[in-house]
Parts: sequence; structure tokens; C-alpha cells
Amino acid sequence: METQKYTYDYPRPAVTTDCVVFGMDNQDLKVLLIERGWEPYKGAWAFPGGFLNMDETAEQGALRELKEETGLDLRYIKQVGAFSEVNRDPRTRVITIAFYALTKVSEVQGGDDAAKAQWFSLNELPRLAFDHELILREARMKLREDLSKNRITPERISSLDRKEIFVFGSNLAGAHGGGAARIAVEKFGAIWGQGVGLQGQSYAIPTMQGGVNTIAPYVNDFIAFAKQHPELTFLITKIGCGIAGFSSSEIAPLFSGAIDLENIHLPMEFWVELV
Repeated sequence: METQKYTYDYPRPAVTTDCVVFGMDNQDLKVLLIERGWEPYKGAWAFPGGFLNMDETAEQGALRELKEETGLDLRYIKQVGAFSEVNRDPRTRVITIAFYALTKVSEVQGGDDAAKAQWFSLNELPRLAFDHELILREARMKLREDLSKNRITPERISSLDRKEIFVFGSNLAGAHGGGAARIAVEKFGAIWGQGVGLQGQSYAIPTMQGGVNTIAPYVNDFIAFAKQHPELTFLITKIGCGIAGFSSSEIAPLFSGAIDLENIHLPMEFWVELV
């Protein structure tokens, strides 16, 4: 069936997308920028983005432009909003739909319209083109809102509220001799010789008995326990990422079933892997 073509008696604005990608590098939060290779603002820094194609959604366009201009291939982005200041683009009337994402800092390379792609610390940003400083402010607000909802475990825990539970990596023998396990014994009621489950204001998940596949059943048991006890708040430490020798990318997926449980808090490194 032939698509009917229309003509309009009034002008129509162009639509672009922009993608604000925040990246975690250890504990430093960075943002991904591209150096523009074309006018307007040639040589200035901006967010990856471009004009929307007629056969794609705004989200598809943002992901496409991000990959074309930086090589970064993401699957999950969230909308910041639409930015429609009349004179925001010197070329023509342009409305942009901005998105944001949180990921790990990884290698990027400028491509397509981008002369360069580079991660910048949020404390050392260059001047941004268009209205991208406004977009960045809005994106940071959205990120803070989402992370507060997503429940981040503090980097260091020295005390607990009455209904908070310290969740730590243990061994099956319950020899809580180092790392978070030692803190659990000294501060939060962990029991020497008990390697699994609730003990005082702590909960032990064994991580020293083999590969990641051997940890998964204990994590599943923990998630089920947390569901049964919505009156408690569980603060997950970076279990398995110390003496056990696993990485966040290996352990975090085990907690995918905890994303929607409001009483489970996860380390920032786990959230980066999950969102």
C-alpha cells in the first residue's frame, strides 16, 4: 500500500536526540562527550546525538547516534525530557529529546560527525555547545532521583538503624576473619562458625566455595528471605569482590531479582552492571 504524502501550510521543526552517558570509573563519576567535527560549534564539546530518522523512535535514534559517534553500544537509556528553546540551534528550529544512561567507563572512539569522543570528570568539564549545560543539569537531577530510588549501599558502614541488616560475603565454615565478615562479627552480631543466613543484624552469603554458580543459590535464598521480611532493610556489601576474587560484573547479575525490592540496597558498582 502506497503511503500518502502530505503538504503542510505551516513550518515544521526538526527533531534531534542527545544522549548523556554517565560512567563510573572507580568512585569517580564521569560523562561522555564528543568533539563536534562540523559546524555549528565545530571543535566544541557536546553530547552524542543527531537528527532523528523518519523510521525510528527517539530512543532508537539516540542509541544509533551514540554508537555511530562514540562506538558505545548501550541497550538501556531513560528519557530526560524535551528541550525546545526557540533559538537553541543556529541552523533551524530544532527540538531535541534528551536521554541519559549509567554505565562503566570504557574505551570510546569518535566517529561519524564526531572528531573525538572522550570521558570527562564532572568537575573538569569543557564549555558545552548548544544548550547542553542545561541538559546536563537536568540529567544529573534525574540520575540522583533514580539512584536514591534504586537504593545505594554506602561505601563504608559503621552503624545501622534498628531494622537495617548488614549483608556480607562469608565462607561455609563461618570463619569471619577479614574484610566485611570481620566487621559483621565486631559490629553487627555475626556468629563465628555460622556461614549462612541471618545472625544478629547481619546476613551471611557464602562466596568462597567455588565459582559464581555456587554463589547463586545462596543469593536466591537471600532474596527470598528479604521478600518475606519487608520490615527489614538489607544493605548489600560488595560480596565476593574481595578475598573471594570475583568482579562486580560477575556478582552483580546474581542480584537482578532484587532490583524491584525496595528493602534491598546494592553497591553502586552493582547498579552500574544492572541498569
